[in-house]
Amino acid sequence: MIMNKKLILTLVTLALASAVHTFAADIVVVESRTADGSINSNAWKEVSGTWGKSKNKTRVSDAVSLVGRSVSIAATNIPAPAFKVAPEGLESGKTYRVDVTFGTSSAQHASADLVVAVAATGVSANTIPTNTPVFQEPNANSWNTLGMITTSTDHPTLTFTYVSGTLSPISRWYADSIRFTPEGAAEPKAKPAKKPKTSAK
Repeated sequence: MIMNKKLILTLVTLALASAVHTFAADIVVVESRTADGSINSNAWKEVSGTWGKSKNKTRVSDAVSLVGRSVSIAATNIPAPAFKVAPEGLESGKTYRVDVTFGTSSAQHASADLVVAVAATGVSANTIPTNTPVFQEPNANSWNTLGMITTSTDHPTLTFTYVSGTLSPISRWYADSIRFTPEGAAEPKAKPAKKPKTSAK
């Protein structure tokens, strides 16, 4: 009985620490950082550039039970930063809406003119633009639709690469969370957004 209790506790702990998780109707959310602040290496890879860590988490985190408490950030475009997302739990042949969310603050804000290229693999069709402004500051603290993908494998990837825009310690690329929602699925009920932070690290 004691061993069974220990096993159950271990499984619960692993589930809470995961930064790749599903909701109703197999909605999959991939976060850049796990609960302990480390890179979510199973599904998120920093391909190039200089990446750091920030506590400026999206303000929608309470609404969808995100587990991370920090996010990846790029504060310079030399070399050009890029990251790749490889979600687990998608089904081949299914169509998903892809959404992006990230945070900001008044002291270290999201870049207002950032443009990012997006390349998809493992898809038979997609409506994701080649270049997108989705990571710009006006889009912070909400889910923003990037486009639709139809998978040709259960292991598709999306690669996001810096194209242009101001990156500096106070004008950042916040790489936080990517959501994959099956076509026709109901979204998790959102809670009111919190007020923006005035400062963070």
